[in-house]
Amino acid sequence: MDTLVTYLVAAMTAWVPAKAHPESPEETAKRYESIAQDVASVAFDEAEKPLFAGPDGRIQTALFMLSIASYESSYKKVVDEGADRGDGGRSYCLMQIRVGDGRTREGWTGSQLVADRKLCLRAALHILHGSFNVCHNLPVEDRMSAYATGRCFEHADVSRSRIYRARAWWHKHAPPDAAVLDS
Repeated sequence: MDTLVTYLVAAMTAWVPAKAHPESPEETAKRYESIAQDVASVAFDEAEKPLFAGPDGRIQTALFMLSIASYESSYKKVVDEGADRGDGGRSYCLMQIRVGDGRTREGWTGSQLVADRKLCLRAALHILHGSFNVCHNLPVEDRMSAYATGRCFEHADVSRSRIYRARAWWHKHAPPDAAVLDS
């Protein structure tokens, strides 16, 4: 799993360099590694279905989730810790899960999503599955549109930008061998 975390951290650093954060580069690197470990843990949890099929589906899922987080929160510490929230204070955690004063479909509050990053990532993965399902008639590039906007539509820049970012990284940087990660 260390190889996967290294791969994911490299993508995160390329997308949102450490200099984009007010803390030291060392602190950012440590936090990025923790985020990547949590994403890998959720994406490789056998109880969770990956977004993408095939032997590399879980790696692709992890990379895609980090691409989304790069747009939603830029991996900011203040968002990760809950001090800053989006959508007028209604969206929580690195994945900007919109729960307001309510709960996710799993029953988790915004405070719980911030307190346990893996809950945030699980909730996001479940919402992404819902978005991919409800937008199943659209090209894969647009299936995240319901996650980001609440409705499905083609040529959704908000969806395509996130998918293209992950795909570009995938194609330019050889992913770790899934068979090695499973062993």
